[in-house]
Amino acid sequence: MSGDAWLDESPFPIARLAGLARNPTAPTGLLIELMRHWPDHAAGWLRRRAILEPPLQDAMQGHHSARIRGALASHPDVSPSLRAALLNDESWRVRTRAFGRPEQRPLSDETLTQLLADLDQPPRGVPMTRDELLNELLWADRHDGRLLELAARHPRPGIRQLAAQYLNVLHEDSRQALLDDPVVEVRSAAADNAEFWRQQMLPADLPQRHCHEFWAVLHRSLSPALVDHVLASGDIEAMRVVAENPTTPPDAVAVLLDHPDAEVRQRLSRRADLNGEQLAQLAADPAARVRTAVSVHPGLTEQQRAEISIDLATVPCDGYFGHPDATCDRGYHIDSPVPPLDEAIRGVRSVNPLLRRAAARNPTLPDELVAALETDSDFGVRVLLAQHHPSASPSLLLQSFVDYRGCGRRRLIQRPLFPTVGTARLAVDPDPAVRRLAVRDPDAESAVISHLSDDPDLTVRRAAAACPRLPISRIMMLLDDPELAEDAAANPALPPNEMWRILSSSPWDQRREPSR
Repeated sequence: MSGDAWLDESPFPIARLAGLARNPTAPTGLLIELMRHWPDHAAGWLRRRAILEPPLQDAMQGHHSARIRGALASHPDVSPSLRAALLNDESWRVRTRAFGRPEQRPLSDETLTQLLADLDQPPRGVPMTRDELLNELLWADRHDGRLLELAARHPRPGIRQLAAQYLNVLHEDSRQALLDDPVVEVRSAAADNAEFWRQQMLPADLPQRHCHEFWAVLHRSLSPALVDHVLASGDIEAMRVVAENPTTPPDAVAVLLDHPDAEVRQRLSRRADLNGEQLAQLAADPAARVRTAVSVHPGLTEQQRAEISIDLATVPCDGYFGHPDATCDRGYHIDSPVPPLDEAIRGVRSVNPLLRRAAARNPTLPDELVAALETDSDFGVRVLLAQHHPSASPSLLLQSFVDYRGCGRRRLIQRPLFPTVGTARLAVDPDPAVRRLAVRDPDAESAVISHLSDDPDLTVRRAAAACPRLPISRIMMLLDDPELAEDAAANPALPPNEMWRILSSSPWDQRREPSR
């Protein structure tokens, strides 16, 4: 029976080995042994390891298993230079994993430029086409956009021609350069893309049923005939999209202002072309969600904002913050744009808490404005400041974590200034997530951590089992607990000789013997 097959049939020993793999004090030699005997499982285990020490990275890079090398390529801790080397790996699966993820350190412009050239003419036998590889690379860079700009300036015409397909998201100078490109194929691709986005959609272009293409058409430039068609159709979902499309003509906007569906009117409030009379009508709308949405419109004065009756509980999921007791980040959307600094500075002084919440998401706000927002009367402002600004005080970070229930709560713990000293006092808090903070206190007494290892909540017990202040005797006991064995094995206080004992108790020597 192979090593990995034995592990599949033995879930309890696998937990201990998985814990060893993520143990920050595990010897490099032990981790190499894990990779040697169980490469398929070790790839997943090591991907969960917080830090890959340089000797371990070297061993993973030279490992015979493409899964191990792929785990290295996609790990957040891998160095850019080593990831660049993996871009030349013999396995294309490893190469594509090395393309990058948002949490990894970026590759240099020179490396990316060379990679684009390599993908322009992939060798035979590659399991993906040229365009599939290039689009895979562009997808890896979707949160940055730097790669697409490099592609637009690449010396190879084929790469520039690919970039021309994304003309609408490029910087203005890059767009113009492609439209003026000396190579006719590149110019043609850029012109075709520009024409594609200029072309007005007609009623005949709209599919008869809701589908991906249906919504894609409604986000394009709309002809008056298509807008009239949608308004006459009675399709409320389609009207909601048309309401915020910037190409919808003024006469249709006027009609939609009186639409009975509150979301249609709410979508209208996002339009930049609303006049004073239209803003006043939306500001007095009977639906709180409409009034709240229009209250942040740049066409309003602070006096006008102050007179609008808003309801923060109606802030939709693409707003800036929802209710503090929400079970997810209702009101926080990862793609919501961070306002530029000058706009954020104005927002800090606004009477509207939603504008102050938007301002709190700008990490470059001056410290004096950060101090003002830390005492803001709105809870959402304070939590968003804690989540996003590097100067947010430890006390604000801790209090925000204690009071906030959204899934963005974890973001607070990841802030560099999040406090650890003194959190042992939270070991009796009724909230399990708050009790888990107690194990982070470097001064927490071992009796406190030991008590938490018997907590009613499994997540608290797991955090305590991995805490280095847990007594060694208790760690050894938990190695035999099916629920906590992995975390006990991951405990950095576990003596190295015990780590090797766990490894040697796994019967690979017997499995290598020929069957009799």
